[in-house]
Amino acid sequence: WTMDSFFVQRILGAKVALFCDFAFEDLEVTYPQKRLEEEGAVVSVIGGAAAGTKYTGKFGYPVISHACIDNVSPDAFDALVIPGGFSPDYMRRNPAMLAFIVRMLEQGKPVGAICHGPWMLCSARDASGKPVCSGVRCTSFGAIKDDVINAGGMWVDEPVVVDANIITARTPADLTPFCHAIIHALAARRAAA
Repeated sequence: WTMDSFFVQRILGAKVALFCDFAFEDLEVTYPQKRLEEEGAVVSVIGGAAAGTKYTGKFGYPVISHACIDNVSPDAFDALVIPGGFSPDYMRRNPAMLAFIVRMLEQGKPVGAICHGPWMLCSARDASGKPVCSGVRCTSFGAIKDDVINAGGMWVDEPVVVDANIITARTPADLTPFCHAIIHALAARRAAA
């Protein structure tokens, strides 16, 4: 048998950036990484430190980065995934990560953020200076609801919300529909090309 006889890889060859920093929510990095790879995507873990940095999740799971944000271009990727945990509080202070988000959205590429990940959408600002979540229907972990609303986001309490090319989800319990939404967005974008 071959893997092809059992799986239809809907996003074969898609290049997905997966942001990471210390104290990430373990499942919100590992589950999307494996699920997207299962569908044929090439997932690159990107952090603020040098390639090869070992980032440790809240519960101790280690992930080794493939690249530093300073050495990658959003032009080389088809989608971006932003996990939660405490890592978005570090990542939102990195201007290169924020600029990467803005460029991905400008290019109409899917950007997924889960749990505390939407903090990044509050801090990333478009050319006019508005947070990229402003005017966007989205969700997040309940603790950052006020931050999303104060940034102009239209917060709703739903497992997954898709508004244009921004995909958001609340918690690790929502990882399955979150990953389905990202895969669907990538497949639809590919079909439209």
